[in-house]
Amino acid sequence: SNAIRGNNIVAGQITGNLIAATSIASNNIVVGAITGNLIGIGAITGNLIANNTITGNAIATPADIFDDAFLFGGM
Repeated sequence: SNAIRGNNIVAGQITGNLIAATSIASNNIVVGAITGNLIGIGAITGNLIANNTITGNAIATPADIFDDAFLFGGM
Protein backbone atom coordinates (compact mmCIF):
# COMPACT_ATOMS: atom_id res chain seq x y z
CA SER A 1 0.00 0.00 0.00
CA ASN A 2 1.31 3.43 -1.02
CA ALA A 3 4.57 1.88 -2.27
CA ILE A 4 4.49 3.96 -5.45
CA ARG A 5 3.34 7.55 -5.22
CA GLY A 6 2.96 10.16 -7.95
CA ASN A 7 5.93 12.17 -6.69
CA ASN A 8 8.14 9.08 -7.26
CA ILE A 9 7.24 8.75 -10.95
CA VAL A 10 9.05 10.83 -13.55
CA ALA A 11 6.70 12.59 -16.00
CA GLY A 12 6.18 10.50 -19.12
CA GLN A 13 7.77 7.39 -17.60
CA ILE A 14 4.58 5.29 -17.66
CA THR A 15 2.96 5.20 -21.09
CA GLY A 16 0.01 3.24 -22.43
CA ASN A 17 2.19 0.67 -24.16
CA LEU A 18 3.70 -0.25 -20.77
CA ILE A 19 0.35 -0.96 -19.09
CA ALA A 20 -1.05 -4.46 -19.66
CA ALA A 21 -4.61 -4.75 -20.96
CA THR A 22 -7.18 -4.99 -18.14
CA SER A 23 -4.50 -4.29 -15.49
CA ILE A 24 -6.35 -1.22 -14.23
CA ALA A 25 -9.91 -2.01 -13.15
CA SER A 26 -12.50 0.61 -12.18
CA ASN A 27 -12.45 -0.56 -8.56
CA ASN A 28 -8.78 0.51 -8.42
CA ILE A 29 -9.46 4.11 -9.43
CA VAL A 30 -10.31 6.55 -6.64
CA VAL A 31 -13.38 8.73 -7.23
CA GLY A 32 -12.27 12.07 -8.64
CA ALA A 33 -8.81 10.80 -9.66
CA ILE A 34 -9.47 11.25 -13.37
CA THR A 35 -10.78 14.64 -14.45
CA GLY A 36 -11.28 16.18 -17.87
CA ASN A 37 -8.10 18.24 -17.69
CA LEU A 38 -6.08 15.02 -17.22
CA ILE A 39 -7.39 13.35 -20.39
CA GLY A 40 -5.56 14.18 -23.61
CA ILE A 41 -7.51 15.46 -26.61
CA GLY A 42 -8.57 12.50 -28.72
CA ALA A 43 -7.52 9.96 -26.05
CA ILE A 44 -10.99 8.48 -25.74
CA THR A 45 -12.74 7.45 -28.93
CA GLY A 46 -15.87 5.40 -29.57
CA ASN A 47 -13.94 2.25 -30.38
CA LEU A 48 -12.29 2.40 -26.92
CA ILE A 49 -15.58 2.48 -25.00
CA ALA A 50 -17.14 -0.92 -24.32
CA ASN A 51 -20.80 -1.44 -25.18
CA ASN A 52 -23.23 -0.42 -22.42
CA THR A 53 -20.54 1.19 -20.24
CA ILE A 54 -22.02 4.68 -20.37
CA THR A 55 -25.68 5.12 -19.50
CA GLY A 56 -27.84 8.21 -19.26
CA ASN A 57 -27.78 8.20 -15.47
CA ALA A 58 -23.96 8.19 -15.53
CA ILE A 59 -23.70 11.48 -17.43
CA ALA A 60 -23.67 14.70 -15.41
CA THR A 61 -25.23 17.80 -16.95
CA PRO A 62 -24.70 21.45 -16.09
CA ALA A 63 -27.28 22.79 -13.65
CA ASP A 64 -28.60 25.30 -16.20
CA ILE A 65 -28.88 22.94 -19.18
CA PHE A 66 -32.66 23.14 -19.05
CA ASP A 67 -32.83 26.88 -18.44
CA ASP A 68 -35.03 28.39 -21.20
CA ALA A 69 -32.68 31.34 -21.67
CA PHE A 70 -29.81 28.92 -22.21
CA LEU A 71 -31.72 26.72 -24.68
CA PHE A 72 -33.40 29.47 -26.65
CA GLY A 73 -30.72 32.14 -26.73
CA GLY A 74 -32.32 34.46 -24.17
CA MET A 75 -35.87 34.34 -25.55
